[in-house]
Amino acid sequence: MKLYYFQGSCALAPHIVLEWVGADYELSEVKRSDTRSPEFLKKNPAGKVPVLEVEGHGYVHQVNAVLQYLADAFPDAGLGEDGSEDKRRAMQRWLSHFNGDVHTSFTPYFLTRRFADSDEAKGEVRAHAATEVAFQLKIIDDHMDSRDWMLGEDRSILDPYLFVFTLWADFMPDRLDNLPNLKAFSMRMRDDAGVHSALVGEGLL
Repeated sequence: MKLYYFQGSCALAPHIVLEWVGADYELSEVKRSDTRSPEFLKKNPAGKVPVLEVEGHGYVHQVNAVLQYLADAFPDAGLGEDGSEDKRRAMQRWLSHFNGDVHTSFTPYFLTRRFADSDEAKGEVRAHAATEVAFQLKIIDDHMDSRDWMLGEDRSILDPYLFVFTLWADFMPDRLDNLPNLKAFSMRMRDDAGVHSALVGEGLL
């Protein structure tokens, strides 16, 4: 397997999963500016990371799909669904929320140029984005009360994705100062050997 990523992106989530499952994989760093190059678009027409190249099976795109692919490919790791209806619903609910609501709430803050031209307008966009990010993260912080992992006692593919959000939150005005459960979660993740290896591998430590 080969994981295409750029530093600081959500590709860190499947990278951590690859470490957790003990997969034989390699990393291929892509410059953000090259994700729309003809060569990269052959790998993913959407011009996004992560992209997981699987020998004999082509490319897997979109962070949710990559995470679920890895959970299915390494069932013994216990990071995916366990066949129960309750866990299936919880997994799909949170993956959808992460990708559709939380992830997208960060976009106007980090890629403000897509939404405004003047410095004044960009400042307003960032302020509104920071408010939305705080709202979305508070939902998860409340959910994490008395929990070590998103689905309770056992870690899953949700947790590396959530960890990415906690890293991005470090760039926000309030960081994780008002989110004690997420702050504690982020510290637990940083102490994990697989997470540490992924962070080092992407030059984030």
